[in-house]
Amino acid sequence: MPKHPVTHFEVNARDAKAQQKFYADLFGWGIDTNNPQDYGIIDTKTKGHGINGGIGASQDGRNWITFYVETPDPAQTLSKVERLGGRTVMPPMDMAGLTYALFADPEGNVIGLAKMTNGQQQSQPTNGAKAATKTAKKTSTARKKTTARKKTTARASSTRRRTAKRR
Repeated sequence: MPKHPVTHFEVNARDAKAQQKFYADLFGWGIDTNNPQDYGIIDTKTKGHGINGGIGASQDGRNWITFYVETPDPAQTLSKVERLGGRTVMPPMDMAGLTYALFADPEGNVIGLAKMTNGQQQSQPTNGAKAATKTAKKTSTARKKTTARKKTTARASSTRRRTAKRR
């Protein structure tokens, strides 16, 4: 049975700047917003203990938090999700050496799936904006209408995000 590590967490907020400041002040996290969408790529400064994440602006005005799980075959995992009573929110999509998808568990919680390629070791989902990444910081995911997300190493446009809708 393959292992499925949690590789990234994400906070999307109505006021991303305020949330970025809150978490930086609270936990001492480094938050890099040096990108066109001001998406905050979080460095928890834990040196290999725990995972990093991101804080970005919600695209639909609602705030939400999710996590992403690495899987060797997102389509196969989505099939299993549906057999177990969940539903596909966004089918597998490929972008910048990453395949990602979203599903809702039986209670409606949306979880991301990611398959890294091209030597990537950790995903870094985002709200869909482009981000400069380093070797340890990987691709990002966007969520639209509180469910659909896009992962990119160089963030996708908000127009592209608006096309993904909850099923």
